[in-house]
Amino acid sequence: MIIDGKALAEEIKQDLRDRARGKDLCLAVVWVGEDLVSKRYIERKKKLGLDLGIGVVVYEYPSDILEVDLIEEIKRLTVDEKIKGIIVQLPLPARMSSDGSEGIDEQKILDLIPPEKDVDALGREPKVLPPTVEAIKYILEKNKVSLDGKNVVVLGKGKLVGRPVAIWLTGEGANVSVVDSKTADPDSLLKQADIIVSGVGRSDLITPEVIKEGVILVDAGTSEASGQLVGDANPACADKCSLFTPVPGGVGPLTVVMLFKNLLDLNS
Repeated sequence: MIIDGKALAEEIKQDLRDRARGKDLCLAVVWVGEDLVSKRYIERKKKLGLDLGIGVVVYEYPSDILEVDLIEEIKRLTVDEKIKGIIVQLPLPARMSSDGSEGIDEQKILDLIPPEKDVDALGREPKVLPPTVEAIKYILEKNKVSLDGKNVVVLGKGKLVGRPVAIWLTGEGANVSVVDSKTADPDSLLKQADIIVSGVGRSDLITPEVIKEGVILVDAGTSEASGQLVGDANPACADKCSLFTPVPGGVGPLTVVMLFKNLLDLNS
């Protein structure tokens, strides 16, 4: 079965519209640089915010902004009473600062966001689940997938997908193996997996040859290929999967919706 993330997102939107009605909510998006994938996701957030009646304001900064200056900007947003939620669009640019010092410490920036405004749940002591985790949880629960005792392989250790998903899955009783660039034989792990969750951002990372029949494959990785948004899994993998989330149109639409669910949960 190929999961229609857009249809699932529509199921949730009406409830969010009802919850947002009469509330003066504003989500601040901090965007450093000009990453095209980030731009696409920001546009989705603005569009969905408009649909739900929630304000989305994008604060844009050049890729060579100094860390000290970005810190001051974030601090200013955290004390603005009109702003009810803050996200820092990741990734931050990987580069040296213009003064020759090291680049921006991503986690230091994320930790500046207070828990009551941390809708991405990437800072200290978050009060909600990260949106990608919420999206994956919704898909699995909707399809009555039990995690207890299942062999799950998570590809990647990133802040947005790999790390938080692995922590959540472990808490749900799954036997979790995390694969990164240092893993000696990732294909053997993939072939034994009941569930695979990938968030690397590299096209054709997973091919039909390395997965077993009936596996659940949740593709949460995104990258650009020939101007198109693609996932980590080759689309042909869907033929062997009992559940498969495509890119685009799978986890992505739900993740954006869950971001606004978190905003409403934090302001209920």
